[in-house]
Amino acid sequence: MDYARGMGLIEVHTGANKVTKVPQLTSLGKAVYREDKFLGEEITQWIVHMNLCRSDIGALAWNAVFVKGRSSLGSHFDTQQLEDYLVGIFGPGNDRTGPLLRTYMEDAGLARTKAIEVNGTVVRKKAPLLDFYALPHTAFLLSILEAYFPKQNQVTLTDLQRETGWLDICLWREAEVEKICLLMERTGYISIDRQMQPWIIEPLSKADEVWPHIWDDL
Repeated sequence: MDYARGMGLIEVHTGANKVTKVPQLTSLGKAVYREDKFLGEEITQWIVHMNLCRSDIGALAWNAVFVKGRSSLGSHFDTQQLEDYLVGIFGPGNDRTGPLLRTYMEDAGLARTKAIEVNGTVVRKKAPLLDFYALPHTAFLLSILEAYFPKQNQVTLTDLQRETGWLDICLWREAEVEKICLLMERTGYISIDRQMQPWIIEPLSKADEVWPHIWDDL
């Protein structure tokens, strides 16, 4: 249940007796259940991977490695470096590295993302920038804008990165950020003001309306 919540597929509410936990599908969860209930598509796996890395609903270890770890671990490191890094944050434990790495090595996990590849060393991969990822990335962007900036109609790219770490999750640099912004704006679901510095993002739709369409271009 914790992983499903971290993946953004469910929300957990307290039952009438205030003891029972009642899971409910999120709008993403409903769309996934309808279109890709076994998480078989690479696009679906990337979305739930990015949710796992979030600071609000995700897993602490994922956020530490994929967001905060970009500056300290980089994109290439060995398993001992990763273990030492996690122990330094969370304290000693039984194989803190194993569960995270296995998630990206097993087909039943998130192996199709190739977000991490292990071959002697651990190598992080960038999030895809293919045209058919425009809708999934746009839906994800709308969802984090709603979660982190619920009362704002406009958000700067700088504020987005500072609060969510999305660009670190995706391992994108400036040129790649420019490309994904162009692709997302073409969907018509967001507007980006490039005349201002930093750029200003304005949502033109709700994530709930876009999630059901993220597989349309496959």
